Amino acid sequence: MKPAWLVLAWMGPACVGCAGSAIDGSAASGDVTGCGVGAPLAGAAYDMTKSRFAFGSTPSEDDAYGFVRWVGVDGVVGFEQSGGELGILNAGAPEASLPDWSADTTALASHVTAYFVTFGVRSCQIGDAQVDSGSDGRTVLLVRSVDGINVGESLAYARFDSQDQSTSEAFYWPTIPADVVTSARAFQAMLADPTELAAYKAKLPADAQGDGLLILHHTSSSSTAPFAAAATYDVEPPPGPLGLGSTLSFDADANPVSASW
Repeated sequence: MKPAWLVLAWMGPACVGCAGSAIDGSAASGDVTGCGVGAPLAGAAYDMTKSRFAFGSTPSEDDAYGFVRWVGVDGVVGFEQSGGELGILNAGAPEASLPDWSADTTALASHVTAYFVTFGVRSCQIGDAQVDSGSDGRTVLLVRSVDGINVGESLAYARFDSQDQSTSEAFYWPTIPADVVTSARAFQAMLADPTELAAYKAKLPADAQGDGLLILHHTSSSSTAPFAAAATYDVEPPPGPLGLGSTLSFDADANPVSASW
C-alpha cells in the first residue's frame, strides 16, 4: 500500500527522468528486453510517484547547490546532476530502528528487485541480487550486467523495513550506447578464446599478467563530466611494499586506460 501522501499530495512532475528512459539524456532502446544484440543497454530513471522512501511526512522540494532534493521530517531523497538518486534517513529517524521487511534473504532480495523493476530496470540486466547485513539491517544490492559482463558504476540498492519503507537507497542506471555494448561483447568473445587470451595478456605489462576481469564502465553518478562508457580488462597488480596498488585497466588492444569513472 502506498503512503497516503504519495497518493493524495503528490503535485510534482511524474518522474525525475521517465522510467525506462536514459538518465544521461540519450534515447532508450526500442528493444523490449533492454539487452538486445546491436541495441543500447536500456537505462531506467527514479520515479518519485513510485518511491517508497521513508520520508515520514509529505516531502517538499528544496533545491540547492545544483541538487534536486525532496525533504521530509525523517529523511531526504536527493538527485545529482547526472540523475543519480540517493535516499538517506536523518539521525534518530524512527524508521531506522524498525526490523527488516523480511528475515528471509531470498524473499527480501526479490522484494527489493521488484521495487527497482517499477522504475524500468529490465530483468535481463540483473546479474545478481546481493544481500549485505549490517548494524542497520539488510541491504540488497543489484549487480547490473549484460551477458555476464558486470557494469561497474551502475547503482541500485535499498534497505526495506517492516513497514515496507525504504530507509536507505541509491539508484543510477543510465543507458549504455549500442556501440559500447557491441564492443564489450566482442572483447568478451576474444578473452573467451584461450589462444587469443594468451596473446592478449602477452601484450600487457609485467605487473598485469595475473587474472583479470572484463568490466563495462561508465561515468559515475557523482561525476559532472560528459557521459562516457567503455569496456576494460581490469587487473589487480601484485601486492607491493605498501600493499595492493590501484587497479590496472586496458582496452581491447591492450593499451592502458586511465579514465577516472
